[in-house]
Amino acid sequence: MIGITQPRRVAAVSIAARVAREMNTDIGQLVGYSVRFDEMISSNTRIKFMTEGMLLRESLKDCSFKAYRLIILDEAHERSVQTDVLFSIVKKAYTNRKKLGLLPLKVIIMSATMNVNQFSNYFNLAHHQK
Repeated sequence: MIGITQPRRVAAVSIAARVAREMNTDIGQLVGYSVRFDEMISSNTRIKFMTEGMLLRESLKDCSFKAYRLIILDEAHERSVQTDVLFSIVKKAYTNRKKLGLLPLKVIIMSATMNVNQFSNYFNLAHHQK
């Protein structure tokens, strides 16, 4: 599955609805969302939009994020304590999956205004594009 975080629930829900519409599928099927007190996902969901808090909650059950092949952390420039904790947990999951011999976790960090070199250094000189 692909997990895509958004800092706010309205963004997660509205982007999921738009992507589902553009992919000609019902929300909750191929494309879904998970926000506090509301969730539209199924066993068919392959692209899941969620708030950062929901991904943090999932990390309590599975710190390696085994359900995900790719995690996209969007709006990284909207830094908060929650965002920084999530970056740390995702970085640890990335490293742990390598050690455990699991499929690698791909991580994409998106931002309109972030310091690319700072994030690349934090994620062990990861490749970056502008």
